Amino acid sequence: MVQVIKVARASGDIHYPGWSPLIHIHHVERNVFGNGIAIHVYGEMRIAAKEVVYARELKLNTIQTLTLTAETRAHQSFNVQKWIDAKGEYDNYASIDIFDTADDSEQVAGEGPDEGSVWIDFEALGE
Repeated sequence: MVQVIKVARASGDIHYPGWSPLIHIHHVERNVFGNGIAIHVYGEMRIAAKEVVYARELKLNTIQTLTLTAETRAHQSFNVQKWIDAKGEYDNYASIDIFDTADDSEQVAGEGPDEGSVWIDFEALGE
């Protein structure tokens, strides 16, 4: 069963341009071994360029790795990149950049093909 997380942020937050991601969690896998816990989260999110996603929004305490793949019905290609702030630290975030490969330019926030955003499949690893 898909869990839908609709993020609502105040427009005064300096870490994002004003949009809020929509996150669909499809599967959470927890592995406990020795004194460590690894959590894999699989899902998709609708997010605009220059937005951030916090670890808590992905059902994690910390983001260690994040694999992203753009999914659009538009006949154009997107390159998705991320920067994870303070890897492994409690309640960190990942900043998402989206590039339009047709003209090698950065996707302008709010101008994606789906309500100003792009759907991205993700796999997150954390604790």
